[in-house]
Amino acid sequence: MRQQFVIVQALGGKPLKRVVMTNADKGVLVADPGLLDEIGSGIHRPVTAPRESVFNFDEDVFDELLVQWHESKQTSAATWAKLDHFQPMLDSVD
Repeated sequence: MRQQFVIVQALGGKPLKRVVMTNADKGVLVADPGLLDEIGSGIHRPVTAPRESVFNFDEDVFDELLVQWHESKQTSAATWAKLDHFQPMLDSVD
């Protein structure tokens, strides 16, 4: 299974790069990609993010959001509007 990265809009608009663990009815279970080994060993746990706060990953938009966040600890709604809400990848069947 390929990892699917997303951007999660955290409190205050902070952009977070996360990997999708599971897409569930209550939200999207996501994890910090740097903590996958610790999650596997039970040290850390993934979190459930509300669907409206999870967006398909776009490197350029993510970088733009990070610059905004680092400069002023806020992000622009217009920049977030460039992103599509999360859509799960479908594994291809050969």
